[in-house]
Amino acid sequence: MVVTARSGGRKAPSGGGAAMMPPPHQQQPTTKAQSLTRKLSGLRGRSFFGGGVGATSKAGGGSNGDLTAVDADADADCGGGDDDNSHDSLPMPDLASSRGSSEGSGVSGVGGSEESSAGLPQAATVSESDGSSQATSEEGDDDARLDEDFSSPSSPLGGSVAAAEDAVVSAALHWTYSDEGGGGGEGHHLNDEDPFADVRERMEMLSREDRAEHVSHQQHSHHHAATTAAEDDLGESHHGKGHCRHVVDESTIPFFAAVTTYLGYAVLIFVGHIRDVCARIFRVGRYLRTPSTKKVAGDEFPSDDLRLYAPLLKSWENFYTRRLYHRIQDCFNRPISSRPGAVIDVLERVSEDGNKTMSVLGRPDCEERRAEYSSGRHYVTAADEGPEGRVARRCLNLGSYNYLGFADDWDETCREGVLGSLTNLPVSSSSSRLEFGTTALHDKVERLVAEFVGKESAVVLNMGFNTNATVIPALSTKGDLLVSDELNHTSIVNGARASGASIRTFRHNDAAHLEEILRTAIVMGRPRTRRPWNRILVVVEGVYSMEGEYCDLPSIVRVCKRYGAYVYLDEAHSIGAMGPTGRGCCEYTGVDPADVDILMGTFTKSFGGMGGYVAGNREVVDYLRGRCAGSSYHNSLSPVVCQQIISSFEVIMGRDGTATGARKLASLRDNSNYFRMRLTDMGLHVLGNYDSPIMPVMLYNPTKIAAFSRECLKRGLAVVVVGFPAVPVLMSRARFCISAGHDRQELDRALSEIEEIADLLKLRYGGRRSDEGEAPAGCAAYRFPFSGGEDEHGSG
Repeated sequence: MVVTARSGGRKAPSGGGAAMMPPPHQQQPTTKAQSLTRKLSGLRGRSFFGGGVGATSKAGGGSNGDLTAVDADADADCGGGDDDNSHDSLPMPDLASSRGSSEGSGVSGVGGSEESSAGLPQAATVSESDGSSQATSEEGDDDARLDEDFSSPSSPLGGSVAAAEDAVVSAALHWTYSDEGGGGGEGHHLNDEDPFADVRERMEMLSREDRAEHVSHQQHSHHHAATTAAEDDLGESHHGKGHCRHVVDESTIPFFAAVTTYLGYAVLIFVGHIRDVCARIFRVGRYLRTPSTKKVAGDEFPSDDLRLYAPLLKSWENFYTRRLYHRIQDCFNRPISSRPGAVIDVLERVSEDGNKTMSVLGRPDCEERRAEYSSGRHYVTAADEGPEGRVARRCLNLGSYNYLGFADDWDETCREGVLGSLTNLPVSSSSSRLEFGTTALHDKVERLVAEFVGKESAVVLNMGFNTNATVIPALSTKGDLLVSDELNHTSIVNGARASGASIRTFRHNDAAHLEEILRTAIVMGRPRTRRPWNRILVVVEGVYSMEGEYCDLPSIVRVCKRYGAYVYLDEAHSIGAMGPTGRGCCEYTGVDPADVDILMGTFTKSFGGMGGYVAGNREVVDYLRGRCAGSSYHNSLSPVVCQQIISSFEVIMGRDGTATGARKLASLRDNSNYFRMRLTDMGLHVLGNYDSPIMPVMLYNPTKIAAFSRECLKRGLAVVVVGFPAVPVLMSRARFCISAGHDRQELDRALSEIEEIADLLKLRYGGRRSDEGEAPAGCAAYRFPFSGGEDEHGSG
């Protein structure tokens, strides 16, 4: 069977500028990989593994593969009429890292072959046999051979990409922390006394099986005898999806919870409309505008006349804020008066208008009120304000991104360097990087980042959100295609929409659906014109912040390499928090960083700072310095923050002469796995993977959002709760973020309080582990289809 695909939707010309395809009897045997490579010449115009020596680009190549996506001449050859490449005056550099030259890899250089010498992509003949135009094998064997064709000379392990990944993953599956803080082999905990010794075996088993299932996709229906015996000794049951599936599928919700959730929203909306009607009739209400002087008849403001003025807010957005969000506003935006460490002081707030506005309580105005508050179990006064200071509540912090605990031991780890930086440098450079905003500390941070993540170069920006929001538009424009995971963060969504590129979304962590989208995009080309896409960029996250799941990066990279798409990885929550040395999702999943074209991350989580970075090959980073708005227009990162990041890196990399960094990484992993294991044992619906520091616990019903948050605060637990529109309507949740600064006693106290709250609010949707994995009566699974599609982003 022979499949003929058209990259640009046009047939090759029969004469003229393009070289003719040789007769069939003169054609050399063509592998499937070479066929796809030739087909993708119209897509990217570069060597498949980046610009290697001798790889000539289609649109004006060179020894390094420097090229524009599709220049004006190529557009003219394709019969184009729109100006797709007026994004800027500089050519877009090759995004690919040094994946190796096409020479010796078994793959011909894209655009460098004689078959496509004219700017017009040739029709590619994709054979389902290996080296022949006749069908000689099944499609499954064919795909396996296709994977074998893509070998990466830059792989540290040599051989094919799949073999390299399997070798790294195989070693990583048995990763436990040794005394030196590294992986490999069995070892004791970094501390002399392991605080989790009584559950160590079970924690490692759950982590190992979850990792095997989600990294190498091994199904453990029957585990080896030793593991089975160990689990039997612990009295544990196998429940969920398969033997080791301890991750609750987000699309599964108990039927009763689904019905009551919809009913809860219906009641809130109905009551809200009734209150609005009553307010208009009786002229009394929190949100009724009553001007002090009557300027027009009927006590109306001039702007209320929509014949003359446009409305500032959409009616539904205004209604949702007034009648739903404000009812539980006290659960959000709580101010603190201490460091965001493992324990924080939360300032008390009060409202005089039914939660429409909130104000900090401050100092009690009378002795009676002071006595009322001071009798509370968690009462404290604001730090550095003495016994007469503002009222605060001391809470265990289960919501901050203080993953490595630098907020807890900052005086010992970072204080000296950070305060010392103020001797010669100001707090702010008051300028952009292209003017006077670059200091020696900025250069040092960028060198450290590039070294840490394994890239040639890096650029740092002053805001994590703006890193995605400004870098993505600089990398893509009209005529490009962005393929985004449906659960990507809103910063990625904003950046994609601002770029002007076409957007497709694929189902969360579904490499098969991604492959389907890429195959269709390449074959069909752009809408209407059917010309090839200038470039295709696939955007994923290392750890998804609302799901606690890590990316199936090996599968994503394998699909992208097969179809010639670039990979953009957002490691905001994974860098510094995952992997034996904290190098993020690439290290954790065994993917060579050279196979990921753009690595993005932030310093606001594991490093105790602010800002973000983008790392890649030097040419791409230099391009971004001048074309990314976050670098060329925004103020540069504060030198003080740069020093904080440098000090954090030195601790994590062990360059401070201590094992503090390794101990932090070990503590974060142990605390996270222990907390997740205990939450699952309670019968709560816990999303995400083991070894992830983020643990979302499903609440579902909107009334439980406020109830859970308030009950936790009453018991001295500071937690984050999330509802619509940050997550889908049915998927309200509480999100726990664990830190290396927590200890076993603090976690046990928190778990004890959460278990009491779970009974109070009926949150045991999954049933207890001791119930042989059976869900309680009335909790049959109801499949809720997630918002997806190919044209719009899902919520982030």
